[in-house]
Amino acid sequence: MTAYKKEVYFTIILTILFLISGHTGLLFVIFAPDGAGATFLGFPIHFIIPVIMGWFGVLVLTIIAGYMGNYLDEEIEKEDAMTSDTPVSEGEKPISL
Repeated sequence: MTAYKKEVYFTIILTILFLISGHTGLLFVIFAPDGAGATFLGFPIHFIIPVIMGWFGVLVLTIIAGYMGNYLDEEIEKEDAMTSDTPVSEGEKPISL
């Protein structure tokens, strides 16, 4: 599988995960368990689960996306260097952000 295909799959999967994680609060309210007295870590369950899965879930996914994005960019640069007809000289290195 080429690096570009990996990046496309990674983007699609991460987009779905971001949407699910960011909207967990709404999903949890729709499908919330009965029992208004249920607690988790001392907080009412209908407050704490959306916070943990929403805010912290998006934070974790953002960190994963950063690491995987950098890895895929390096893999794309290696793949481009192997398929390129002319070697890249020292003065023409690609700019990395």
